[in-house]
Amino acid sequence: MTGTLPVNDRKLTIVIPALNEGGKIATTVEEVLALAREILSGFEIILVNDGSTDETGAIMDRLAKQDARIRVMHHAQPQGVGRSFASVLHAAKFPAITLIPGDNAFQADGISRLFSAAGSADVVISYRDNQHNRSVLRAILSMTLRSLINILFGLQLRDVHSMIIYPVAALRALNLKADGYAYQIEAVILLLKSGLSFTEVPVSLHAETRGSSRVMRLRTLVQLGQTILKLLFRVQRLPGRVSKSEIRTSA
Repeated sequence: MTGTLPVNDRKLTIVIPALNEGGKIATTVEEVLALAREILSGFEIILVNDGSTDETGAIMDRLAKQDARIRVMHHAQPQGVGRSFASVLHAAKFPAITLIPGDNAFQADGISRLFSAAGSADVVISYRDNQHNRSVLRAILSMTLRSLINILFGLQLRDVHSMIIYPVAALRALNLKADGYAYQIEAVILLLKSGLSFTEVPVSLHAETRGSSRVMRLRTLVQLGQTILKLLFRVQRLPGRVSKSEIRTSA
């Protein structure tokens, strides 16, 4: 779908949160920084140390000293991905924002496609094209969640839980309520149901490493369900299309 932002206006605030990712955060940031320098016309990278007890925070501080466009936020205690994103959203300098996990989950070519699509629509939604790299249970849960959201909200999205580029001003105006991993679903649904344009781009995951993902926890699944139920009522009360003045901001 065509958007309202000029395709050559690739200016982006990039959020990279991490909790105890000392073995992966440097690789993630270095790859993102190299791609941002190559593709984006303007950017800032905000690293969020979400209460790590390993060397993650120290590594982030070291990386920030190497490029003035990198800054670090330190949380004394873990606050979760939703609050980490929200804290950066209100401080973002650029008209669009995205979140990239600090665990090096996504391959560089997919991040490149995401950055290249910045400005091509109001919202840029990536979809994971190799979910066979994940456990069968996680792939099934992801597919079920996507199908449920598409049915309930009249959408045809290929993915609802991958990397997304959002318009900052419109997102701030929504006053998001969800926390944790549910924030992204709330944001996407409300923005699209407000009439914003979107485009989708494929991205690829690295092979899943062993371990228990926080996405799989029962508490997270319950939170996602509660968010969807609340959104069904909130969408009905949306005033209509978001105005163009709410989408565009000057950097």
